[in-house]
Amino acid sequence: MTKDVRKLKTERDIQHAMLQLLTTKNFRQMTVADICQASLTSRSTFYAHYLDKYDLLDQLVAKYQLIFTQKVHLRFEQMIAGEIDALVKGLLADMADNREAIRILFTVHEPAADLEAGFHDQLLAEWQRFIQEKSPTMTAPAELIAAMGTNVQVTVIEWALTHGDTSIDVVADAVNTIRGAVLRQIN
Repeated sequence: MTKDVRKLKTERDIQHAMLQLLTTKNFRQMTVADICQASLTSRSTFYAHYLDKYDLLDQLVAKYQLIFTQKVHLRFEQMIAGEIDALVKGLLADMADNREAIRILFTVHEPAADLEAGFHDQLLAEWQRFIQEKSPTMTAPAELIAAMGTNVQVTVIEWALTHGDTSIDVVADAVNTIRGAVLRQIN
């Protein structure tokens, strides 16, 4: 069953309004009235779609987390294989339509709705799985190596969100050097 086009447009407008407000206002300071004013909707319309501003944030974070979840394993494997150009270009392609929204949501750190923490946690799980499969008895602390690898990938994501495709070659070389150092600890 498909949603009514009017409902989809209203939800899009409300979501867009929240994202725009987040560029100038802290989430906790933002009110439903602010969102309604920016989206040109009434409070009753807002509450017909969302329980409160936290529900709206939860749904936005879930939407972008799902996009990331669908690609995380592929992007992780590219990092491990040293395909850094493909990794950065792939990240940019994955985020092309949503880059600004993801960049904005990376600045919101609510306990139940933190997109950056969600990306981090998924990548950390990938690194832990990889280390367990490749080197279950390594001498360096596995948690440290997993955290280092995760931080490299999160930094690449943040860089791609902020800078787009600027200086991909230079970034790829730097990331590849760091990647090599992390992987040497596993092998």
